[in-house]
Amino acid sequence: MKRYIQQGFTLIEIVIGIVVLAITFSYFTHVLTNSNKFVADPWYQVRASELGSSLLNEILAKSFDENSDRVSGSIRCSSADAGAPACTAAANFGADNGESSRDDYDDVDDYHDLNTTGGDIIELSMPNNTALANNYANYQLSVSVIYDSDFNGTADANIGAHKLIQISITDPIGNESVFSAYRSNF
Repeated sequence: MKRYIQQGFTLIEIVIGIVVLAITFSYFTHVLTNSNKFVADPWYQVRASELGSSLLNEILAKSFDENSDRVSGSIRCSSADAGAPACTAAANFGADNGESSRDDYDDVDDYHDLNTTGGDIIELSMPNNTALANNYANYQLSVSVIYDSDFNGTADANIGAHKLIQISITDPIGNESVFSAYRSNF
């Protein structure tokens, strides 16, 4: 009589193998799901950087103050020059009367307290490019302008010769990027 040796796995070994595979697959799925967030971060950061840079360039191209001499530039507001008007007080920063949109803004402090979306920024800059505007629709922007003559990042109590412009951009996943620049009265 010949004896046959059975080869194979027992039921317990199969069940243990399935449990180990299930745990391993769930771990890898969890790791891959969380890594997608970090893959998207640079994409959002680049877009926020482009948006911030674009708006900052737009603001810096404007004159220092509503009372600045825009024709010849020979008289600066709040300077010791004869006939120089006073610069706008910080309490009066924001869009001036008759300036209902960014198209009408003519000086740096008109942008103070501007809160909008990235789509609106693109829409105004490139009116016919709705596809690009849709890509930036979920970005939130806010602009702050203060007098900061000592360059410490806090608002001065008096009118100064330098304004700090800060643009805060929040991307669709909640990361905040802040862009800052100084505009001087020269």
